[in-house]
Amino acid sequence: MARTRELLRNLDIPLLVVTLLLVGFGIVMIYSATYGSGAAGLRELYRKQALWAFLSLGVMAGAIALPNKVFNGFAYLIYGFAILLLIVTLSLGVKGRWLAIGPFSFQSSEFAKIATAMALARYLFGRKQLTPGRVMTCFVICLLPMLLVAKQPDLGTSLVFAAILFPVLYQAGLRPLYLFFILTPLINVLCAFWWVSWGIFIVVLLIAIYLSRHSFATAVFLIAVNLGIGIAVPVLWGRLQKYQQERILSFLDPNRDPLGAGYQVIQSKVAIGSGRIFGKGFLQGTQTKLAFLPKQHTDFIFSVVGEELGFLGAMSVLLAFLFIIWRGIRIATSTKNRFASLLAVGLVSIIAFHVFVNTGMAMGILPVTGLPLPFLSYGGSFLMTSMLLVGLLLNVGMRQHEY
Repeated sequence: MARTRELLRNLDIPLLVVTLLLVGFGIVMIYSATYGSGAAGLRELYRKQALWAFLSLGVMAGAIALPNKVFNGFAYLIYGFAILLLIVTLSLGVKGRWLAIGPFSFQSSEFAKIATAMALARYLFGRKQLTPGRVMTCFVICLLPMLLVAKQPDLGTSLVFAAILFPVLYQAGLRPLYLFFILTPLINVLCAFWWVSWGIFIVVLLIAIYLSRHSFATAVFLIAVNLGIGIAVPVLWGRLQKYQQERILSFLDPNRDPLGAGYQVIQSKVAIGSGRIFGKGFLQGTQTKLAFLPKQHTDFIFSVVGEELGFLGAMSVLLAFLFIIWRGIRIATSTKNRFASLLAVGLVSIIAFHVFVNTGMAMGILPVTGLPLPFLSYGGSFLMTSMLLVGLLLNVGMRQHEY
């Protein structure tokens, strides 16, 4: 009993309260986003979300109650089960993404994110020295679910696994320069379309190689690989068909196709911009009520907030997410258990990536990838995994003095 009281004293009440406030606020905004809709099913979504929130509280409580050693001991088993679910989803799932169990359906990819963070933390738990082979193993742990999710197809969710990997490697002790070298192929591809940006990238790469004091053979390998990519990208781009190039360019710049691929982003920017400082008022959003804004209760719920509650409302939501991320980082850096610390970093990375991509997408500064906003977007399985995630963070925080 004394042990339970001690754990409860360590419970991060501010993190719990802000999370529950966001969940409640999300239900209210889903009600607003579907208010006045002609479809009866849409009008009932906020009630379904409230039911999922109630069920998710039980999942969160379970995650808080179980000791860290349970997740550490079963991490590989949980990861294997998640991979199996992804494979079954590809074979038997609805539209390649959903698994149905009776009246309920869920996205197995949501569970796979947390399972992957657990597996990474478990693998690095007893391996304090990061050799190239161990780093490669971490890549494989993330690459397997990433490829399975990408095949569903769900590009946005597949990118989350990469977002988990790099912060966890950094927390495990990988030097920032080595992280940069790992990311150079991706950076190279993005810079290779303009010779000035590519030239700057090569100069930065050479400086990084010099500072890292790599062997001559390693330096030559890094330079050769990046020069090869820089030469190959423009050549491969030129071999694409015109319509293929247009699809990629429209994905990166929605204004190229305002009535097609860019329609969602343009309407979202109009909604947020029209909200100004104080917003149009609750239930008063014209873009929302006239159905100009697609997926307004899921991927573009932040646009509804911006239109109806204005800059102040949108900033309040962002500050709430920043608070959650800050508390998560604080928990990760203060815990004495290596597994718990690495797990917390992976979990915080999931939240941060979702918030960054979703809000960036709504404001038109990032391409549309279909990533929902934690706690606010409609979706039962996503809400449940988001609350499970916070439950695990609270678990780590309660037991931060345990080794």
